[in-house]
Amino acid sequence: MGLLDDFSEEEIETIPDERKVVVEEKRSEGIRVEADSKQESITTGKGHLYNVKVINGTSREQTVEVSIKLLYETDEDNRVHWKVDLIGETTLSKEGEKFSKEFEIERGASETLKIEVQAPEGARYGEKMEVIVDATSKKDFFLTDSINLMTIARPTVIAVKTQIGQERTVGDHLAGLAKNKKLGIFSILSPKPVRGYIFMEVMSPQIIEDAIGGIRKAKGVVEGETNINEIEHFLAPKLAVEGIAEGDIVELSAGPFKGEKARVTQIDESNDEITVELFEATVPIPVTVRGDHVRLLDKEKQM
Repeated sequence: MGLLDDFSEEEIETIPDERKVVVEEKRSEGIRVEADSKQESITTGKGHLYNVKVINGTSREQTVEVSIKLLYETDEDNRVHWKVDLIGETTLSKEGEKFSKEFEIERGASETLKIEVQAPEGARYGEKMEVIVDATSKKDFFLTDSINLMTIARPTVIAVKTQIGQERTVGDHLAGLAKNKKLGIFSILSPKPVRGYIFMEVMSPQIIEDAIGGIRKAKGVVEGETNINEIEHFLAPKLAVEGIAEGDIVELSAGPFKGEKARVTQIDESNDEITVELFEATVPIPVTVRGDHVRLLDKEKQM
C-alpha cells in the first residue's frame, strides 16, 4: 500500500499547488543577497566590479551583519595575490582574509556593496578567485543568505605591430621565446592579408612588451584588447576553389596536364575540387582536379 493510496486524484493535485504558494511567499521574505552577476572572466591587470545588494525582505527593520571572505583556487606555491577592493571600505588580498560590517536596513530596503576584483599580472590561465558574501540578521539568526562571486583569469588577444613583410619573422622569434622562457603565449596568428601586424593570445600584454624590446623588426604592442570577432574569419581555412565560378578560364598548375588551359564546368566545394574541360583536347573530356592545382586566368570568358 502506497503513502498516497487513501487520497483521491483531486486531493493529490491540490497539495503541490498549496505548497508552491507557501514557498513563493517565503522566497520574497527574509534576508537576501543578490548580485548583478555571479561569475566573470577577466584578463590580467584588469578588474570587474560586482554590485551586491543585501535586501531586507522582512516586515521590520533589521540589523544585518555582512561578512566577506576570500578563497583562492590555485596552487599555493605559485600564487600571486589578487586584489579585492570593497569600494569605500577596505582592500583584501590574502586567502581567508575577512571583512565584516553591520548595517541597519529598513524593511523592504537594501544596502549596496561594490566589490571590485582585480586579476594581477602573473595570474595563470584558469586561476580563480572566489569572494563569499554572507548576510545574517543580528535579531533572527535563522534569517541568513549568501552568494559566491567567482572571477577567473583568462588570456587576451593583442596585436603586435611589425615591419611590413616581417610579420612571420617576428612571430617565429616570439614563438621561440615562448618555448624557452614560458611567457604565457598560447598562440600566434600571422594572416597573409594583414600587413604589418600579428595577433597573439597571451596572459599578459606587459610580458610581450618586454619581450619584443630586443626584436628590431617589432614596432610595439597595440594598446587595448583585440576582439576575437575581428580576426575569427582568419581562423577558418579558406577553400582553394573560393573565387572560382563555372565558365572561368584557368590554367592547370600541377599534374599530367600542367600548363594546359581549361574552362571550369563544375565546382565541388565539399571536396575543394573543380571539373574542367581542356581547350587543347581533341575530344572534350571532363577532368577533375584539386582547387589548389589551378590558377585563375579570366572570369566567365568563352573562347
